[in-house]
Amino acid sequence: MKRLYLSFAPPKKWRNGRQKKWLEGTAWKRLRQKTMDRHDYACVYCGYRSEKYQIADHIDGDPENNADSNLQVVCQMCNLIKHSGQGCVIVGIVDLYKKSRFSQNEIMRLTHEMRGRGASDARIIRHLGLEEKARFRQDRGYLKGLYGFVTSKPSFDENDMYSKWLGYRKSHNSEPKLDEHQTRLTER
Repeated sequence: MKRLYLSFAPPKKWRNGRQKKWLEGTAWKRLRQKTMDRHDYACVYCGYRSEKYQIADHIDGDPENNADSNLQVVCQMCNLIKHSGQGCVIVGIVDLYKKSRFSQNEIMRLTHEMRGRGASDARIIRHLGLEEKARFRQDRGYLKGLYGFVTSKPSFDENDMYSKWLGYRKSHNSEPKLDEHQTRLTER
């Protein structure tokens, strides 16, 4: 797994109208499918696999750089951590903490698993040892020392891609499958 850190896309790299139009075209759809196939629809950060709503993510954060080597599969939750400005400020469902018993990657994997078994945010937070809430700042050095938790509270925008994925996940019971070691970790 690739190491996941809280980060953000600089505003000057946010999608513009031309880029949004590119995402609707057949060339992008082919490139996206190639990326999904290459990674078997599995998130490079937490391993969550779904054939719907996974993201073909630009590794360098530049939506203009569509080289195969710059594209990877990221799940909706890990995307909100990688783009924590969006997750914390725009969508409003990511909380930041100063302490955790687990790495950011493990937080994501365990959150998928525990939420899939019906655990509340409070129980997951307690299990993860998340303590001392922090505020978002657009500063990568500051964010690198924090941990993000994707809450189950509703998004500010009920029509965003994350909300659509949540509905899909609930209706298709597409929970991640864990091996024996991973299951033991969630039971600590």
